[in-house]
Amino acid sequence: MSWYRKYPFFAIGLTLCGLVALAELALIYERFSASRAAAKRVEQRRIELEGIAQLTPPPTREVAVAIESDLAKAQKSLVAMQGELTGRGPAAERIRNTKVPVARTDAFFDLATFVERTRGLAEKNGVEVRPEAARFGFSAYANEGPEVDRIEPLFRQRQIAEYLLEALLEARPRTLLAVKREHTVTKAEREARAAAEASGVPVEAPALDSGSDTPDYFVIDPRVSARVKGYVDTTAFRFVFTSQTAALRNFLNRLASFELPVLVREVEVDAATVEESVVAVQNGDESAVKSDAESVAPSSVLLATESAMAKGAAAKAVAGKTAAATRAPRAAMATPIVTKSLSKYSVTVEYVELVSAPVAAAGEAPPSTP
Repeated sequence: MSWYRKYPFFAIGLTLCGLVALAELALIYERFSASRAAAKRVEQRRIELEGIAQLTPPPTREVAVAIESDLAKAQKSLVAMQGELTGRGPAAERIRNTKVPVARTDAFFDLATFVERTRGLAEKNGVEVRPEAARFGFSAYANEGPEVDRIEPLFRQRQIAEYLLEALLEARPRTLLAVKREHTVTKAEREARAAAEASGVPVEAPALDSGSDTPDYFVIDPRVSARVKGYVDTTAFRFVFTSQTAALRNFLNRLASFELPVLVREVEVDAATVEESVVAVQNGDESAVKSDAESVAPSSVLLATESAMAKGAAAKAVAGKTAAATRAPRAAMATPIVTKSLSKYSVTVEYVELVSAPVAAAGEAPPSTP
């Protein structure tokens, strides 16, 4: 230690040199570590770049412009589809602008007026309404109005049912056998169901007033429904009637005009029974329900035609130029070989409504449509 005292400046210089050397070593280590981290990042970026380069289509500027153009077209189509699903014409305006009843009494008289109005339309078009369909799907409220929290959904359901019944009755079926609808769901029931689904608790279908097999209610098969949870809600109706094919065709053509966003989900066809067809006889259309045994045999029709032709030939030989005036009358009174027949149709339709799409969580894919 004596030389430190003897040469103090030299000792200070050595100390400073040692400190500088340690600092240089620390700096070299820090730079080395940073370079290794940078090399790892570069390798990761290179791997990501190679993966992006293998994408189809490649992420070029031209492709980005094409994607933006397609996105704009898709958004425009979406707006047009949303406009179509809101309906158009007087029926859609009436549903949007009609005031919802507030009291149970008002709702009761609204349903009673609807029933009387629809009965009058059926009578005007010569449609027989069976007792099971006399209340047109609302027999549960024949004597009293709905509960207060069920007034609004029931009123909207009544408006849709009236439009559908007008379209059906104007198509002039023979007999209206049944009108059924889905059970209404109140706002509280809907919120409770959404909360249960969010918590993972299985949700049971709403219980019907008198079970699932009632004159008013039915449950649509989920496999044929257009309902998509969180995106598309629907209200289903089922109409059972007897008619010829022309009435069914006119009914479906009216729905295809899309005045309201109504989709035909299912059409079941069956031969009308004798009991269901007897109404046509009472209305004077006996040819629609005659059996093959009651119709004239083909040989009888041919004999009648040959007899008429023979009479026409004799008239030509006698009258000469006046043969056209004495031509034998057509066998108009002969019963046709193939008689008109009635069928029993069960048509299930859905009224479609868009609901606000929920905000998907990060990494969660949107639900797929059926």
